[in-house]
Amino acid sequence: MNGFLRKFVPALSITALAAICACTAASGDASKEAGKSAPSGTTVAAKVGDRSITLQEIDDKAAANLMKVRQQEYEVRQQMLDTLINDELMDREAKAKGVTKDKLKETEIFAKAPDATPAEVDAYYEQNKARLNGQTKEALAPQIAAMLKSTKMQAVEGDYYKTLRSKYSVKVMLEPPRVTVATDDDPARGPASAAVTIVEFSDFQCPYCSRAETVVDEVMKKYDGKVRLVYRDYPLSFHQNAETAAMASECADDQGKYWEMHKAMFGNQSKLAATDLVETAGNVGMDKDKFKSCLDSGKFRTEVQKDFQDGQKAGVSGTPTFFINGVMIVGARDVNSFSEIIDRELARGK
Repeated sequence: MNGFLRKFVPALSITALAAICACTAASGDASKEAGKSAPSGTTVAAKVGDRSITLQEIDDKAAANLMKVRQQEYEVRQQMLDTLINDELMDREAKAKGVTKDKLKETEIFAKAPDATPAEVDAYYEQNKARLNGQTKEALAPQIAAMLKSTKMQAVEGDYYKTLRSKYSVKVMLEPPRVTVATDDDPARGPASAAVTIVEFSDFQCPYCSRAETVVDEVMKKYDGKVRLVYRDYPLSFHQNAETAAMASECADDQGKYWEMHKAMFGNQSKLAATDLVETAGNVGMDKDKFKSCLDSGKFRTEVQKDFQDGQKAGVSGTPTFFINGVMIVGARDVNSFSEIIDRELARGK
């Protein structure tokens, strides 16, 4: 975790972690005392007459919430682990250089973070002008400059800690929670033999999913040949055209035009009604009549619903959700968010 931000770890997360750890510890002690293994999925949690309710049934129904709790537990542990590692690294490096930790931070982090240039302030203002409530660039320039410098300082700090981790041979064994997610026979990019597989659950009508497309493309270019992307449908019920668009993508796959249709639909999310999709199909080189017949028949509705159900079982509750070798990340993240996990996964395979 960034050293400047570590004091802001949410109190709620720490409280939740304490509760989880206490329950886990108590259960572990009880199991040892009883000489029994931990409950399995087939363990009966309750009976209603002759009807048994198992832990597996509970876990299936509560998959999304359980995954959130496990992820929260991992993130709080990871943040605290990063803090402890970074403190240890600074102690060692300060001792090696014969200076205080504060002096080391001053010379290696604070002094090396460049100020924001006027051009960067101008660019930030123009990009965000619509949501700045009419405030002028002149009025906001000092705040923007301070924010941009802080961002640069965080990047300098992160790079410095990476250097120290390499120098002092840091090896992290803390594992994130993982979910086994089938790739099914869904459309994929990248070699099947890739060391890292990303399974994406997404919705063609979701604006955040559209934004994520650019990031996914950058990730695939950055890790060309090392990463495989599998796209699975998760049409949200409040997006009226999402299921139709998902079926349209499958019909396009029938004609060998999946990725062309995929790109076209995300490129114009205002054109996802059935009639619009037929026109789009023609524009990307498909047989329009064949496509329309496929879409009207609902041929791939079951396939789309299977994707959705598999997503629910894996803990998906919103879009986009990605599983990188089973490690979940949610939302339209930046390339660095993917790279942190992908780099770790590639290192694990060495």
